[in-house]
Amino acid sequence: MTAEPDTDARLEADIEEFSTHDRKGGWARAYLVARRVLPDSGHGVEIEHSPEKRHGRDIFLRIDAREFARRSKTSPNRVLAFFAAWQRAAADGLVPLAENLTLSSPIDLPDEDEKPFFGEAGYYRSYEARMPKGERREAIENEAERAGLKPTDPVYIAHRPKALKTAILADDATRMVAKEAIEEYERRQDLADQEDRVRARLVEQSRRTSPDSQQDAEIIRAVQAQAAPEEVAMQVFTDLTQARLSTLNALTLLKRNNLTFSDQRAAAMREMCDSTQAAVDFIRDLVNSKVLNDDDLRRFLDESEHLK
Repeated sequence: MTAEPDTDARLEADIEEFSTHDRKGGWARAYLVARRVLPDSGHGVEIEHSPEKRHGRDIFLRIDAREFARRSKTSPNRVLAFFAAWQRAAADGLVPLAENLTLSSPIDLPDEDEKPFFGEAGYYRSYEARMPKGERREAIENEAERAGLKPTDPVYIAHRPKALKTAILADDATRMVAKEAIEEYERRQDLADQEDRVRARLVEQSRRTSPDSQQDAEIIRAVQAQAAPEEVAMQVFTDLTQARLSTLNALTLLKRNNLTFSDQRAAAMREMCDSTQAAVDFIRDLVNSKVLNDDDLRRFLDESEHLK
Protein backbone atom coordinates (compact mmCIF):
# COMPACT_ATOMS: atom_id res chain seq x y z
CA MET A 1 0.00 0.00 0.00
CA THR A 2 1.39 3.39 -1.02
CA ALA A 3 1.68 5.89 1.80
CA GLU A 4 -0.44 9.00 1.49
CA PRO A 5 1.79 11.92 0.50
CA ASP A 6 2.29 14.94 2.67
CA THR A 7 0.83 18.25 1.49
CA ASP A 8 1.40 21.95 1.98
CA ALA A 9 -1.98 22.11 3.74
CA ARG A 10 -0.78 19.61 6.33
CA LEU A 11 2.41 21.57 6.79
CA GLU A 12 0.42 24.76 7.36
CA ALA A 13 -1.83 22.95 9.83
CA ASP A 14 1.17 21.89 11.92
CA ILE A 15 2.51 25.44 11.98
CA GLU A 16 -0.91 26.74 12.97
CA GLU A 17 -1.14 24.18 15.77
CA PHE A 18 2.26 25.21 17.10
CA SER A 19 1.37 28.90 17.14
CA THR A 20 -2.16 28.69 18.54
CA HIS A 21 -2.00 25.83 21.02
CA ASP A 22 0.56 26.98 23.59
CA ARG A 23 -1.53 25.21 26.20
CA LYS A 24 -0.23 21.94 24.79
CA GLY A 25 2.84 20.48 26.46
CA GLY A 26 6.36 21.17 25.36
CA TRP A 27 6.84 17.71 23.89
CA ALA A 28 3.92 18.19 21.49
CA ARG A 29 5.29 21.50 20.23
CA ALA A 30 8.81 20.12 19.97
CA TYR A 31 7.44 17.26 17.86
CA LEU A 32 5.79 19.72 15.47
CA VAL A 33 9.10 21.55 15.07
CA ALA A 34 11.15 18.36 14.76
CA ARG A 35 9.07 17.00 11.90
CA ARG A 36 8.75 20.29 9.98
CA VAL A 37 12.07 22.15 10.35
CA LEU A 38 15.36 21.85 8.50
CA PRO A 39 17.71 23.57 10.99
CA ASP A 40 20.77 23.65 8.71
CA SER A 41 19.10 24.67 5.46
CA GLY A 42 20.35 28.24 5.45
CA HIS A 43 18.47 31.50 5.85
CA GLY A 44 15.99 31.31 3.02
CA VAL A 45 12.80 29.31 2.57
CA GLU A 46 13.45 25.71 1.67
CA ILE A 47 10.75 23.09 1.30
CA GLU A 48 11.79 19.48 1.02
CA HIS A 49 9.40 18.00 -1.51
CA SER A 50 11.42 17.24 -4.64
CA PRO A 51 10.71 13.85 -6.34
CA GLU A 52 14.17 12.48 -5.64
CA LYS A 53 13.78 13.18 -1.94
CA ARG A 54 10.25 11.74 -1.78
CA HIS A 55 10.88 8.61 -3.82
CA GLY A 56 10.19 5.50 -1.74
CA ARG A 57 9.65 7.48 1.46
CA ASP A 58 6.68 8.96 3.26
CA ILE A 59 8.54 11.99 4.52
CA PHE A 60 7.34 15.21 6.06
CA LEU A 61 7.60 18.45 4.14
CA ARG A 62 10.17 20.57 5.93
CA ILE A 63 10.95 24.26 5.87
CA ASP A 64 13.68 26.59 7.09
CA ALA A 65 13.49 27.51 10.80
CA ARG A 66 13.23 31.16 9.89
CA GLU A 67 10.23 30.52 7.67
CA PHE A 68 8.61 28.36 10.35
CA ALA A 69 9.12 31.22 12.82
CA ARG A 70 7.66 33.77 10.41
CA ARG A 71 4.52 31.70 9.83
CA SER A 72 4.05 30.85 13.50
CA LYS A 73 4.79 34.43 14.63
CA THR A 74 7.70 33.56 16.92
CA SER A 75 11.50 33.86 16.71
CA PRO A 76 13.85 31.56 14.77
CA ASN A 77 15.94 31.06 17.92
CA ARG A 78 12.89 29.82 19.81
CA VAL A 79 12.10 27.37 17.01
CA LEU A 80 15.68 26.10 17.04
CA ALA A 81 15.58 25.81 20.84
CA PHE A 82 12.60 23.45 20.52
CA PHE A 83 14.45 21.52 17.83
CA ALA A 84 17.61 21.23 19.98
CA ALA A 85 15.53 19.98 22.93
CA TRP A 86 14.02 17.26 20.74
CA GLN A 87 17.44 16.16 19.52
CA ARG A 88 18.77 16.01 23.09
CA ALA A 89 15.87 13.76 24.02
CA ALA A 90 16.60 11.64 20.94
CA ALA A 91 20.20 11.26 22.07
CA ASP A 92 18.82 9.86 25.35
CA GLY A 93 16.60 7.41 23.46
CA LEU A 94 13.28 9.03 24.43
CA VAL A 95 12.23 9.94 20.88
CA PRO A 96 13.48 9.32 17.33
CA LEU A 97 15.92 11.74 15.73
CA ALA A 98 14.15 14.51 13.85
CA GLU A 99 15.54 13.35 10.50
CA ASN A 100 14.03 9.88 11.06
CA LEU A 101 10.45 11.06 11.57
CA THR A 102 8.01 9.90 8.86
CA LEU A 103 4.30 10.24 8.10
CA SER A 104 3.48 6.59 8.79
CA SER A 105 5.40 6.23 12.07
CA PRO A 106 3.27 7.17 15.11
CA ILE A 107 5.17 8.71 18.02
CA ASP A 108 4.53 8.14 21.71
CA LEU A 109 5.58 11.39 23.30
CA PRO A 110 7.25 11.32 26.73
CA ASP A 111 5.09 11.98 29.75
CA GLU A 112 5.62 15.54 31.00
CA ASP A 113 5.57 14.44 34.65
CA GLU A 114 8.11 11.67 34.18
CA LYS A 115 10.31 13.40 31.60
CA PRO A 116 9.83 17.17 31.94
CA PHE A 117 10.34 19.27 28.86
CA PHE A 118 10.71 22.63 30.62
CA GLY A 119 12.30 23.52 33.94
CA GLU A 120 15.54 22.74 35.73
CA ALA A 121 15.52 19.06 34.79
CA GLY A 122 13.92 19.56 31.37
CA TYR A 123 15.37 19.20 27.90
CA TYR A 124 14.46 22.73 26.76
CA ARG A 125 17.13 25.42 27.26
CA SER A 126 15.46 28.81 27.37
CA TYR A 127 18.76 30.63 26.93
CA GLU A 128 19.08 29.13 23.44
CA ALA A 129 16.02 31.15 22.45
CA ARG A 130 17.57 34.36 23.81
CA MET A 131 21.07 34.20 22.36
CA PRO A 132 22.02 32.70 18.97
CA LYS A 133 24.64 30.01 18.86
CA GLY A 134 28.10 31.50 18.41
CA GLU A 135 31.39 32.33 20.12
CA ARG A 136 29.74 34.61 22.69
CA ARG A 137 27.23 32.00 23.85
CA GLU A 138 29.86 29.26 23.74
CA ALA A 139 32.14 31.30 26.00
CA ILE A 140 29.33 31.80 28.53
CA GLU A 141 28.44 28.09 28.39
CA ASN A 142 32.07 27.11 29.01
CA GLU A 143 32.41 29.52 31.94
CA ALA A 144 29.10 28.33 33.42
CA GLU A 145 30.30 24.74 33.21
CA ARG A 146 33.55 25.73 34.94
CA ALA A 147 31.54 27.38 37.73
CA GLY A 148 29.12 24.46 38.03
CA LEU A 149 26.14 26.51 36.82
CA LYS A 150 23.56 26.13 34.10
CA PRO A 151 24.05 28.75 31.36
CA THR A 152 20.43 29.97 31.58
CA ASP A 153 20.97 32.79 34.08
CA PRO A 154 24.37 33.99 32.76
CA VAL A 155 22.98 34.19 29.22
CA TYR A 156 19.89 36.00 30.48
CA ILE A 157 22.06 38.58 32.25
CA ALA A 158 24.48 38.95 29.31
CA HIS A 159 21.51 39.61 27.05
CA ARG A 160 20.48 42.58 29.21
CA PRO A 161 23.57 44.77 29.66
CA LYS A 162 21.56 47.86 30.71
CA ALA A 163 19.89 45.91 33.50
CA LEU A 164 23.29 44.61 34.59
CA LYS A 165 24.72 48.13 34.60
CA THR A 166 21.78 49.37 36.67
CA ALA A 167 22.24 46.61 39.25
CA ILE A 168 25.96 47.35 39.53
CA LEU A 169 25.33 51.07 40.08
CA ALA A 170 22.54 50.58 42.60
CA ASP A 171 23.55 47.52 44.61
CA ASP A 172 26.70 47.07 46.70
CA ALA A 173 26.64 43.26 46.55
CA THR A 174 26.29 43.24 42.78
CA ARG A 175 29.04 45.84 42.45
CA MET A 176 31.36 43.74 44.61
CA VAL A 177 30.70 40.60 42.55
CA ALA A 178 31.27 42.55 39.33
CA LYS A 179 34.56 43.89 40.70
CA GLU A 180 35.69 40.37 41.62
CA ALA A 181 34.77 39.15 38.14
CA ILE A 182 36.75 41.94 36.46
CA GLU A 183 39.78 41.22 38.67
CA GLU A 184 39.55 37.53 37.81
CA TYR A 185 39.26 38.38 34.11
CA GLU A 186 42.33 40.62 34.27
CA ARG A 187 44.26 37.92 36.15
CA ARG A 188 43.42 35.41 33.42
CA GLN A 189 44.42 37.90 30.73
CA ASP A 190 47.76 38.51 32.43
CA LEU A 191 48.32 34.78 32.69
CA ALA A 192 47.42 34.33 29.02
CA ASP A 193 49.84 37.11 28.07
CA GLN A 194 52.59 35.44 30.08
CA GLU A 195 51.85 32.14 28.40
CA ASP A 196 52.04 33.80 24.98
CA ARG A 197 55.38 35.39 25.80
CA VAL A 198 56.80 32.14 27.14
CA ARG A 199 55.50 30.25 24.11
CA ALA A 200 57.05 32.77 21.73
CA ARG A 201 60.32 32.58 23.61
CA LEU A 202 60.34 28.78 23.45
CA VAL A 203 59.69 28.89 19.72
CA GLU A 204 62.57 31.27 19.26
CA GLN A 205 64.83 29.08 21.37
CA SER A 206 63.86 25.99 19.40
CA ARG A 207 64.97 27.76 16.23
CA ARG A 208 68.33 28.64 17.68
CA THR A 209 69.06 25.48 19.66
CA SER A 210 70.32 22.25 18.13
CA PRO A 211 71.86 19.10 19.69
CA ASP A 212 74.62 19.33 17.11
CA SER A 213 77.98 20.24 18.67
CA GLN A 214 78.74 22.63 15.81
CA GLN A 215 75.61 24.57 16.65
CA ASP A 216 76.75 24.69 20.29
CA ALA A 217 80.05 26.17 19.16
CA GLU A 218 78.24 28.79 17.12
CA ILE A 219 76.21 29.78 20.17
CA ILE A 220 79.39 30.13 22.24
CA ARG A 221 81.04 32.26 19.55
CA ALA A 222 77.93 34.42 19.27
CA VAL A 223 77.97 35.03 23.02
CA GLN A 224 81.66 35.90 22.91
CA ALA A 225 81.59 38.11 19.82
CA GLN A 226 78.28 39.94 19.97
CA ALA A 227 77.11 40.21 23.55
CA ALA A 228 78.56 42.44 26.23
CA PRO A 229 78.59 41.04 29.78
CA GLU A 230 75.68 43.29 30.75
CA GLU A 231 73.64 42.00 27.79
CA VAL A 232 74.41 38.39 28.69
CA ALA A 233 73.41 38.97 32.29
CA MET A 234 70.13 40.59 31.21
CA GLN A 235 69.40 37.74 28.81
CA VAL A 236 70.04 35.17 31.55
CA PHE A 237 67.76 37.10 33.89
CA THR A 238 65.03 37.27 31.22
CA ASP A 239 65.25 33.56 30.48
CA LEU A 240 65.11 32.65 34.16
CA THR A 241 62.09 34.92 34.64
CA GLN A 242 60.28 33.26 31.77
CA ALA A 243 61.19 29.82 33.12
CA ARG A 244 59.76 30.81 36.51
CA LEU A 245 56.53 32.08 34.93
CA SER A 246 56.21 28.90 32.90
CA THR A 247 56.74 26.80 36.03
CA LEU A 248 54.15 28.80 37.97
CA ASN A 249 51.72 28.39 35.10
CA ALA A 250 52.23 24.61 35.17
CA LEU A 251 51.62 24.64 38.92
CA THR A 252 48.43 26.67 38.47
CA LEU A 253 47.13 24.29 35.82
CA LEU A 254 47.78 21.28 38.04
CA LYS A 255 46.05 22.91 41.01
CA ARG A 256 42.99 23.95 39.02
CA ASN A 257 42.52 20.64 37.20
CA ASN A 258 42.12 17.22 38.73
CA LEU A 259 44.36 15.28 36.34
CA THR A 260 45.29 11.62 36.27
CA PHE A 261 48.57 10.74 34.55
CA SER A 262 49.61 7.41 33.12
CA ASP A 263 52.65 5.77 34.73
CA GLN A 264 54.74 6.51 31.64
CA ARG A 265 53.73 10.17 31.48
CA ALA A 266 54.20 10.65 35.24
CA ALA A 267 57.70 9.15 35.00
CA ALA A 268 58.55 11.46 32.09
CA MET A 269 57.35 14.50 34.03
CA ARG A 270 59.36 13.50 37.10
CA GLU A 271 62.46 13.13 34.92
CA MET A 272 61.77 16.56 33.40
CA CYS A 273 61.50 18.07 36.90
CA ASP A 274 64.77 16.44 37.97
CA SER A 275 66.68 17.59 34.89
CA THR A 276 65.24 21.09 35.18
CA GLN A 277 66.21 21.26 38.83
CA ALA A 278 69.73 20.09 37.95
CA ALA A 279 70.04 22.81 35.30
CA VAL A 280 68.80 25.49 37.73
CA ASP A 281 71.27 24.33 40.40
CA PHE A 282 74.09 24.48 37.83
CA ILE A 283 73.10 28.04 36.89
CA ARG A 284 73.08 29.00 40.58
CA ASP A 285 76.60 27.63 41.00
CA LEU A 286 77.82 29.54 37.96
CA VAL A 287 76.23 32.76 39.22
CA ASN A 288 77.81 32.27 42.66
CA SER A 289 81.24 31.78 41.08
CA LYS A 290 80.72 34.95 39.00
CA VAL A 291 82.75 33.31 36.22
CA LEU A 292 81.31 31.90 32.99
CA ASN A 293 84.12 30.69 30.71
CA ASP A 294 83.91 28.61 27.54
CA ASP A 295 84.19 25.26 29.35
CA ASP A 296 81.45 26.21 31.79
CA LEU A 297 79.18 27.27 28.95
CA ARG A 298 79.82 24.07 27.01
CA ARG A 299 79.07 21.94 30.10
CA PHE A 300 75.86 23.88 30.58
CA LEU A 301 74.83 23.25 26.95
CA ASP A 302 75.58 19.56 27.37
CA GLU A 303 73.51 19.42 30.55
CA SER A 304 70.67 21.22 28.79
CA GLU A 305 70.37 18.35 26.34
CA HIS A 306 68.40 16.51 29.05
CA LEU A 307 65.66 19.10 28.71
CA LYS A 308 64.97 18.46 25.04
